[in-house]
This record gives sequence, structure tokens and C-alpha cells, in this order.
Amino acid sequence: MLAPRGKSGRRTQGQRSAETQRRLLEATIACIVERGYAGTSTTEVCRRAGLSRGAQVHHYPAKAELVAAAIEHLFARRHEEFRASLANAPSLEQAFADLWALYSGPTVHAWMELVIAARTDLGLREHLRAVDQRFFAEATQTCRSLLRLTELDEAMVAALSRVILSVLDGLSLNRTLTGDDQAHRASLELFQRMLALLLAEVRR
Repeated sequence: MLAPRGKSGRRTQGQRSAETQRRLLEATIACIVERGYAGTSTTEVCRRAGLSRGAQVHHYPAKAELVAAAIEHLFARRHEEFRASLANAPSLEQAFADLWALYSGPTVHAWMELVIAARTDLGLREHLRAVDQRFFAEATQTCRSLLRLTELDEAMVAALSRVILSVLDGLSLNRTLTGDDQAHRASLELFQRMLALLLAEVRR
């Protein structure tokens, strides 16, 4: 969908700036997925986006800033899609199936690349930490809604959310090595049963 234009029929400066940023962020994600973090360069991103180096530097002066913004952009979009899918999920099992599909896709693959790179790249780590904090805050509210945890306090909901995300992170990482989706789906089903028992316990 094209962005609404100003009275003259031309895009405003704000619209042009937003479109430039979107193209840079989408190109960055595609590059990370295909080449990994080490193989992603601002030169390649600009080439894929069809933009000049100057346009990139104007919005994101450093590679770490560009990459962190790209991941936040994609996580925000995927999180919105997941929240929308929950409204149509007939059961907890289907909701987890939708979540696993998200964790089997390029979003998480790119995130893994960046987390590993951030171990020795302090600048990147600072940006990713800020992104992760914002994402976790949103994910916690999604888990509260998904699991109907209205009676639990914030600390307990945050702890349960962290467990759920950590299990999904681990399964996704291992699936990258084994390629065995069926085995990991079985593990996810087992985790759902364990989670149901845990929820029954904390709700007493």
C-alpha cells in the first residue's frame, strides 16, 4: 500500500525518509539471513536497497545501529503478525504451532547470528540489549493474554514468559543443527503439557 501523499500529490519529507529507512532495514535483514552478520556490509545493504551510502549514513551512521534497527523492525512486524494470529487460534496447541512457525523462520535465524556476534562486539551488544528489552516487554504481555494469566503478578508472568521464550530459542537453535522438525515439534508438545501442569500449580 502506498503512503498517503501531501496536498500537492508528492510524498512529504517524512514519508520519503520513512521509505528510505524501510528499504535499508529490509535489505539488511535479507543480507544477514543470506550472508550472516560477518558477511553483511553497509555497501551490500545499500546495493540491495538501491540507495546511496550517504542515505544510509544519514539515518544509521554505524553498521551496529543499522543492524539493531533492522532486527527491531522485523521483530516488531513479526510480533504484530503473531498477536493477530492469536485472535484466530482455536486452542493453545494451535497458538504454539503458530509461534513455532515464527521461531522456524528467518527472523530468529538473523537474531541468532547477531546474538553470537554481539558476544565480542560491545557496540552491537548494547543495541541488541535495548531491542531485546523492548521485545521482551511486548512478548510478556502477549504471553499474559495467550495463557490468560490475569491473576498472576508481573514478576511471575515475566518469569513464565522467559521460560517459554528460552525453550523456543533452544529448540530453534538445535533445529538449525539437526534439521529434524518433527522431533522438535514433539518436544514442543511435551513442553506444552509441562506448562499446563505448571500453570495449574501456580494458580492454586
